[in-house]
Amino acid sequence: MSAQKVEFFHNGQLKKGSIINDEATGKCKRLFTKDLKMSFKGTCKITFLNDETRKDETIILKEGEELSFKILSGKIIPRDRSEIRIEGVQLTARKKQFSEIAIQQEALQNLQSFSLGDVLQQLPGQYVQQFDNTQFKNIVFRTASGSSVTGSGNTPGGDDFGNRAFGVQLMVNDIALSNNENMQSYDSANSSPFGINFSTSTRGGNLTPGQPNYGVDLREVPTESIESIEVVQGVPDAKYGDLTSGLIKVTTTARPSALRLDASLREGTYQVGLTKGFKINHNNALNASVDYMNSLSDPRSNLVGYDRTNVNLLWSSNKNGFRNKLSASFSTNSSKGKRDPDDTNGMIINVDNKSFSLGNNITYNLAQNNKKPFFRSITADIGISYATQLTERRYWLNQGARPYGNATGNDVYYAPYTPPSYENQAFADGKPLNIYSNFSINGGKLTSSKWAHIYSMGVNFRYGNNFGKGRYGTAGQFTTINTAGQGSNGMRDFNYRDNVFSSKQYAFYIQDNITKGFANKHIFRANLGLRYDLQNSYSTFSPRVNTSYQMGKFSVRGGFGLTSKAPSLNQLYTSPRYFDFLLGDYRLPGYYSAAIMQTVVTPGDNSDLKPSRSWKTEIGVDYRFSFATFNLTAYYNRLFDGFTTMSVPKIMDKAKVEVNISGTQIPTFEIVGTDKFNYLQNRIVNGFESTDKGLELMASFKKIEALNLVIGFNASYVETSGRKDEGLYKFKAPEIMDKDFQYGIYNDSKNKSSMARASFSFDYHLANAGLIIGLRTDHFLSDRTLTGANDIYPIGYLKHDGELQMIPENDRTNPKYQSLFLKPDAEKLSGLYNKTLHNVHLRVTKDFLSGFRLSVYVSNVFNLKAYDERGSVYGNFTSTSFGANISYKF
Repeated sequence: MSAQKVEFFHNGQLKKGSIINDEATGKCKRLFTKDLKMSFKGTCKITFLNDETRKDETIILKEGEELSFKILSGKIIPRDRSEIRIEGVQLTARKKQFSEIAIQQEALQNLQSFSLGDVLQQLPGQYVQQFDNTQFKNIVFRTASGSSVTGSGNTPGGDDFGNRAFGVQLMVNDIALSNNENMQSYDSANSSPFGINFSTSTRGGNLTPGQPNYGVDLREVPTESIESIEVVQGVPDAKYGDLTSGLIKVTTTARPSALRLDASLREGTYQVGLTKGFKINHNNALNASVDYMNSLSDPRSNLVGYDRTNVNLLWSSNKNGFRNKLSASFSTNSSKGKRDPDDTNGMIINVDNKSFSLGNNITYNLAQNNKKPFFRSITADIGISYATQLTERRYWLNQGARPYGNATGNDVYYAPYTPPSYENQAFADGKPLNIYSNFSINGGKLTSSKWAHIYSMGVNFRYGNNFGKGRYGTAGQFTTINTAGQGSNGMRDFNYRDNVFSSKQYAFYIQDNITKGFANKHIFRANLGLRYDLQNSYSTFSPRVNTSYQMGKFSVRGGFGLTSKAPSLNQLYTSPRYFDFLLGDYRLPGYYSAAIMQTVVTPGDNSDLKPSRSWKTEIGVDYRFSFATFNLTAYYNRLFDGFTTMSVPKIMDKAKVEVNISGTQIPTFEIVGTDKFNYLQNRIVNGFESTDKGLELMASFKKIEALNLVIGFNASYVETSGRKDEGLYKFKAPEIMDKDFQYGIYNDSKNKSSMARASFSFDYHLANAGLIIGLRTDHFLSDRTLTGANDIYPIGYLKHDGELQMIPENDRTNPKYQSLFLKPDAEKLSGLYNKTLHNVHLRVTKDFLSGFRLSVYVSNVFNLKAYDERGSVYGNFTSTSFGANISYKF
């Protein structure tokens, strides 16, 4: 017989003593929590030795009664006790006070997770994705603009999805992780802001490395040391900035723990990891983890692969009012796309990234020795990260010798030729540096009328730069010209270190979180904040408000706020724009090849780009039934000043050249005049607007004790529409050359999307046996994208001499513009139409007392095939796959 020291309230009295583990007490059902608390439930008898009377007491519990204890000795729950053996452990994502959703404890393992992106697939509106770690992963919230977590075969692009993915902020221990300094692209001066760079597709799979202008690649964040995740899809507190879509807050902790070995396997991916927590002394702890992941797109082939190595150290200290958390991380990742042996013209992609980061969170408590100052603590969060990024693209070209432009200024010159056959090589070499800091003072006050205030005031500073070698490559790696009289946008080497200036962001914020309890037990809560951002010399004042009023089991809440996102370095510094025009190409085999090229240079940087902004509004109601809590939220989000591409008409003085040919001598030329010539160039501008409006429902059911079953449910419906601003027109040359019009000008088309999804989770949890059997269902109720019919009539035109004319609305159908009329393009509806699809996924986890823990995961248990009403494969439906994870605590 053993005894355990506890204290508890019984019949209105505080009692201290020992629980005696005899046979009768052993029949009680025990519910453990992580903070040294325990409850007994069920029909049973508890034997208790009272310290005060030194006599045994018997406490009888009836069906439905519960007795809670605070453990004084700490013997019942060892520090390394498996969470799966704790009754009441969180098994599903749960909504918190306003629009925050928390994922912690066992909910982190609901899906087989190789990275943070896998964990987030259980949020409302998300779904279990097709498994593929060779494509970058971003996430978007509350939108129908694309797959919620990218990484499936259909990686979305375009302004709609790109602006939302770029606007997601990821914080680890309150330090921002940034992708703003990533410049791994090869044609940012001429391409759209959200184009896909350095991707390839082979019979061995698809490879898409991490992209600039999107959010942080979630594959780079392992889950080994994550304690909890909080996602804010609505209005964040004023402390958080540089975002327009949502906020992800990841928390890691350092505490003593046993050495744990983890190994995971799924399709062509395996991962191994080691984690150990050390107790240095009573006030200090150190956590160390290392993991390695290797992934092949197709396990039958090694043509396309991705691997990742992470080493993390986390030291925490708490002494004399100081709390400090110091973290260090070193990571490498590489993406490899090999040439198919059966395809001599196949492309090779090599991506090698290395990064090192340091972060420190320090808090000093000013309220010591019974002092009650107005500000009770000072907090500082500082992070620095530096990375080396090298991306290489190679493929074989056999197209004959072609001229290409290489002048870096306005000039008419003899252009060089490519070899007739050569390996085309393009490189992007980046060295991004990011510094983040936050300093705040915090306090709390309870007024005489019982209004509780928790307030803070702080400043943010962000610095970003890129010191890489930049973009470079072989001759003609970007553009060659085949025929005299043609022109095209060209590219030149571009050094980041010499041409990219740092990006700086400053912010000041104040926040007051108010709580008031009334005599009728109603509770009012309000989080009020104001933030001022200075982002690359542009100012934004952002109010942030979240409120709720709780009336017993019923609550009503609402919030609104403004957020902003600064442009990335890759959007700001694109390199100059070069237009190369081949005036003549003269060749005499065996003697000479003379190409006469004219180059016109336009400054390419977009230093006048403003931050994009988003107004976020939501209202909601919560109701707590005896068996479940339901949360219903309606939201309306409007993005404006989003990043998009603008076609800019340019006019050049095209040189007239007189060429002198004399025998076998290289021809000479003389400029004898000029002609006007129009051409188009792209430019990144603030000119995209979109709205998302929808409903979101979450339900958390109480555990059905008789069945040991926990049920969760979420559903969402959202409509998304987006368009470019007025004045951002589409230019198109007539199909047959017209002497009067070089380009027609047209309104840009508009798109609308809608999406409805739902998900159930059923978790059978037998704590005493350390067993979880979970079923998750994904329901695709609606998925529609409507592409509007194009306007076939021009709204204007551009003449050959550069004159731009707009056509009055009542004259646009005039037959004199017939050469500019477009072929009608009907509205197109794509997606699921009126069909619904359903998928089921299985998880079985068993914890053994020997220290082993085994999990088996099956996606698409019934091997269902998904087709829309037209018989096309539905890309968002994951196919059947099997995975397993095994861990051992030494």
